[in-house]
Amino acid sequence: MTKRYDRRAFALAYLAAQPEYSHGFSDDVCEHNDALKAYRERLLKGLESLFGLELTWDAIADRTDGSALFMLFTSAARKHLEVKASGLLEGGLLVKVLERAGQDGPVLASMSRSNELRDRLWESYVDTMELDDTEPREWEGRF
Repeated sequence: MTKRYDRRAFALAYLAAQPEYSHGFSDDVCEHNDALKAYRERLLKGLESLFGLELTWDAIADRTDGSALFMLFTSAARKHLEVKASGLLEGGLLVKVLERAGQDGPVLASMSRSNELRDRLWESYVDTMELDDTEPREWEGRF
């Protein structure tokens, strides 16, 4: 499968390779989690290779603008990873109690707005992470 890799894909791969990123992982300790973690780390390494940039403090330190831009990048990444889903309506029992009380509509509408805001916040941090002072680069590759 051929896919275009741009700075946004690079930022998303960086996020997915972080230990705090839990999307897709099983709650149980299993081989799936190990394989997913290894895949995400390989994807990030592959994109670092394509872009000619290693996202570590040591690798960035030699760049003239590296420290400040990397601080912005990692700060946005940390903030992105700190934003969590509410988890309030994950249990079916709570939804049934709200339905019986006639409050499911208002609560679900409120939670929907919260989820939309969370998603917009996630996106805004990724937008910040993909900013760069160089010309945009895109790569076509296979992973």
